[in-house]
Amino acid sequence: MLLLPEIIGSLAVVALLASAFGAIRSWLHDARAQLALGLAFGLVAMFQMNAPIEMVPGVILDMRNVPVALAGAFLGWRGALVCVAIAAATRFTIGGVGMPSGIAAMMIACGAGYLWNYYTMRAKRRGIVQLMVLAALVSSHMIAAFLLPWEVCIAFFATAALPMAGLNMLSIPIAAAFLEHERLRMLAERALATDLTFDPISGLANFEQFKRDALALARSDCNGRVTGLLVVRTLGARRLAKDLGRDAFREVQSAMRLRLQEFDATEVAIAVTNDGRIVMSLDFRQVAEPERIMTEVRRVLNDHAYHLKDDPSLRISVSVDVHAAPTPGKLEAALDGLSISSSHATVGTQRSKSVITSANTDTPQATRRPQQERLFAAASVLFATKDTG
Repeated sequence: MLLLPEIIGSLAVVALLASAFGAIRSWLHDARAQLALGLAFGLVAMFQMNAPIEMVPGVILDMRNVPVALAGAFLGWRGALVCVAIAAATRFTIGGVGMPSGIAAMMIACGAGYLWNYYTMRAKRRGIVQLMVLAALVSSHMIAAFLLPWEVCIAFFATAALPMAGLNMLSIPIAAAFLEHERLRMLAERALATDLTFDPISGLANFEQFKRDALALARSDCNGRVTGLLVVRTLGARRLAKDLGRDAFREVQSAMRLRLQEFDATEVAIAVTNDGRIVMSLDFRQVAEPERIMTEVRRVLNDHAYHLKDDPSLRISVSVDVHAAPTPGKLEAALDGLSISSSHATVGTQRSKSVITSANTDTPQATRRPQQERLFAAASVLFATKDTG
């Protein structure tokens, strides 16, 4: 029972990290949350190596592989790499004849946790059976003892291997149960947030809801009420959200939504994408005049200050794109592009220097007047819409 203080300390620290697991995931984006949690778990492993049990000079026993394995099982590859790097660097600085074996054991434990997560992540809930399987897989890290000198390896398996396997089977399921509980709570909160039709602060619609409504209206309507999309991107949005705070930035988006409503001629609510772009539908008349629409939207959003509590004269800059989508098929393609892109979507985009061309006309392109161009574009969009309706 020489390792009992180690396991008690390990469970106490991992329980504390588990309580912060969901909070860190909520405050940070996934990548940054993984890095932060990987750092925390790595520090736990470092803490456990500061008071080890030394079998022989240079060969130490501790419970460092518990947080390392849990990092592989719950933190993703980024967090696992950070945790292993910290733990391995600590063991390297300690040195000794058991250093190669110790580092190899960490890698095996982390890899076992990562593989366990890969094959069980689709389970609705990972219960005691799956957690016991995790503990058994992690215990495979003891095969790294074969890298020790032969006499030490025999002594390890004769005296310490069985107690360490037993402590793994006891400590890992308990610690993993804490983390699994927080993981399920986090997933439930995400599902609830996804199901919300409107953001409670900005009033902007959920993009998936917007996509369903826009496509339904486009397929049921023959009057061209949804034949394009207007996409507004706030320049420097990430820095602005960091400076103002997330809630204050969403209040700015709410003000932007109110200013955009004067251009919105359909029943589809203005929405926001996952990366913060504001999207609204356009009718065939608006799509026919992209230059005017983009200019007016930029003027409305850029020229007037936003009045916040901490900054009564905030001004922002935006970029505006118009996506022409005269048919439901093209509208669906444009919406799918917005769904999967992390930056500006380019499918069907009309920018400020572009001109919508039209078919079925005898007037040469170079000699058309702006009024003629708008009429031809409106007729073309309306024709395409009616033809597919």
